[in-house]
Amino acid sequence: MFGVLSPCVAHLDEELGAQWRAHLCGVCLALRSSHGQLSRLTTNTDAVVVSVLVDAQRESAPELVSAGRCALRGMRGAKVVSASDVSVRLGATASLTLASAKAADVVAERAAGVASPSAARAGGARWAEPRLRSRALADAPVSAAMGGGELLTQLGAQAQVESGSVSLVEITENAASAGAAVFAATAELAGVPGNQELLAGIGRDFGRCAHLLDAVEDLERDRAGGDFNPLIATGTSVEFARAECVRLVDAIRVALDGVRLRDDRLLRMLLIGGLNRALVRVFGPGPDAVFTSPGHRRQPQLPPFYKRVLPWMGVYCTGYACCADHTNPCNGRRHQAACNGCDCCDVCDCCDC
Repeated sequence: MFGVLSPCVAHLDEELGAQWRAHLCGVCLALRSSHGQLSRLTTNTDAVVVSVLVDAQRESAPELVSAGRCALRGMRGAKVVSASDVSVRLGATASLTLASAKAADVVAERAAGVASPSAARAGGARWAEPRLRSRALADAPVSAAMGGGELLTQLGAQAQVESGSVSLVEITENAASAGAAVFAATAELAGVPGNQELLAGIGRDFGRCAHLLDAVEDLERDRAGGDFNPLIATGTSVEFARAECVRLVDAIRVALDGVRLRDDRLLRMLLIGGLNRALVRVFGPGPDAVFTSPGHRRQPQLPPFYKRVLPWMGVYCTGYACCADHTNPCNGRRHQAACNGCDCCDVCDCCDC
C-alpha cells in the first residue's frame, strides 16, 4: 500500500484496531466493488485516514458488514465498513485520484525533462493514467465534493510548476491545495459544514508536509539520478525541511482541537501519531528524544518491488496458505492453514474481501 501515514497497529487497543481494519478493508472493498480487483492495488493509507475522518465527524458509527477471508488478514474474515458507505467511498475515490495524479506526474516529468523514469515505467504510466482518471471521477457525488476534475488537472500540472519555480512554497502548493480539498470534503460528506474551514487548513498543512517528507526520502536517489527534487532545486537544507515539517505537524495538532468530532481517538492516533512516525522514519529521532536507535538516521532503501511482492504471491496467490501452516511475508508472523482440516470449499469466499 501507498501513503505517508503508516499507522502502528500494535499501539492500538482492540477496539481502535478493529475500527482501523474496518476502514482499511472497507476502502479496499469499495475499490473492488466499483472498479474491479486490480483497483485494490491503489489502496492508500492516507486515503483510509480520510475515511476515518468522515466517520469521526458523523453522529453515529457506520454500518459494518461481514467480509470473507482475505490473504492480507491471514485468511480470516472480519467486520468492515460497507462498501456503499460514504466514508470508504471517499477513501476509494481519494486513492484513485492520488494514483491517477502519480501516473500523470510520471508522464509529465519525462516530457518536461525534470525526471528520467524508464521507458517501461513511463509507458505503463501513460497507459494507466486515463483509466485511473475515469475511475477517480466515477463516483460523481463524492468526486464533486472534493472537486475531483479540477484537482486532477491541478496535480497534472506539477511538472510545469517544477520546471519554472524557484520557491519551495510554489512547488508544494499543488499538494497543499489537494490536501485542503480532500479534507474539506470530509466535512461536507459527513454533514458538518462548520468543520470545513478548519479541515481545509489541516489538509493544506498535511499536503505540504507530505510533499516535503517525500522530497527528503527521495533526496539521495534524485541526486544520484539527476532528477528533480524540491530541496535541490530551491537550495533548501534537510534541517530546514525538518523544522518546517515539525511546524506543520504542530499546526495540525492545534487545529484539530477545534474540529467538531464525535470520537477523535482513532483519528488522532492515525493522523498525529502517523505524522510523528513519518518524521522519525524520514529524519531520525529528534534531538530531544529520550530513546534513540543506533545506525543510520533513515531506514535503508526498500528492495525492488518484485522481491517484496513475489514471496507474498507465492504464499497466498497459489493457495498454499489454505493448505499449510505458513509465515506471512509482510509481518513475519506464523499462521495456521486456513482449511485446518475442513472442507476446502469453505475458504473460497476470499473474493468477498
